[in-house]
Amino acid sequence: MTAPALRVEGLAVPFGEQAGLTGVAFEVGPAERLAVVGGSGAGKTTLLRAIAGLSPVGAGRVVIGGHDVTALPAERRDAVYLHQSPLLFPHLTAGENVAFPLRVRRVPQAEIVARVRDALAAVRLDGFAARAPRTLSGGQRHRVALARAVVSRPAVLLLDEPLSALDPALREEVRESLLALQRAYRPALVMVTHDLDDAGLLGDRIGVLLGGRLAQLARPEELFARPATLAVARLLGIPNVLPGIVRPGNRFESPLGTVALHGALAGVAVGPAVAVFRPDAAAPAPDGPLSARVTAVRHRARETTILATGAAVQVELPTGSDGVPAMGTLVRFGLRATAVSVFPGD
Repeated sequence: MTAPALRVEGLAVPFGEQAGLTGVAFEVGPAERLAVVGGSGAGKTTLLRAIAGLSPVGAGRVVIGGHDVTALPAERRDAVYLHQSPLLFPHLTAGENVAFPLRVRRVPQAEIVARVRDALAAVRLDGFAARAPRTLSGGQRHRVALARAVVSRPAVLLLDEPLSALDPALREEVRESLLALQRAYRPALVMVTHDLDDAGLLGDRIGVLLGGRLAQLARPEELFARPATLAVARLLGIPNVLPGIVRPGNRFESPLGTVALHGALAGVAVGPAVAVFRPDAAAPAPDGPLSARVTAVRHRARETTILATGAAVQVELPTGSDGVPAMGTLVRFGLRATAVSVFPGD
């Protein structure tokens, strides 16, 4: 079994006079990507800075490559921290910017030339070594900064909101470069982001920070389909929270009808409950057990959904194969139990 590149054990990091992060623990394997999400002030950046050696740790350990680095300064941790708005040295060319960490380490010139060339190629900037930063686009500058971050081949790469300052087109450009770079250099990667799409697209696993603790750590498909708690579901922005009652026989009775939820009700006692699900967990069907009337349409760049209301309960649903139904149409649907989470209600 391959040893983890990064292991965080019971980490506690204070926020000034407040408790801050408490008992945070996880491992990241070589070449694995972990995305960490959380609300504003959740401690995402603080976590990265603590791993990098840039913030004081109150308790716990940071282990990189099998070595306890908790008491070591940042420059001796074999980890690189990249700020969300990386800056290039304006008086150096793109290649000289990438070469800078190697020159600090007194790497031989011939090796510097080869490694800079390879790093720029990994981010699809072959032939850009002589370019001045002012002549580069925003996406190109980000890619140069990424190349500079990995050219020294750190065991761990820490990225703080790496795509937040970019417009949608540049986000895609930098995202693809980041994936290519990570495949080429294979560092353990920990990135924090508030963007759930970025987390799902970039993370092999996603960790959710809530209340100073890691509330859930799972693969994207598991996290989005089955959040561990109602608080996690709300942080993820899952729109449908359907109140109801769990009845014997794995039945969930709601104002919109009663549906069988075999598996989703495991461990949930008979009584008041809430079912949480994304629109794609709903399956429109003429004889579906749940029903509501269309009251609104939501158009987004990637999808169109409908809002349907029944008995003062509103849910967001897919449009179905026949397109967007007219306002007031009664729609019937079922739920895929594997994509529904049920939690005890009041």
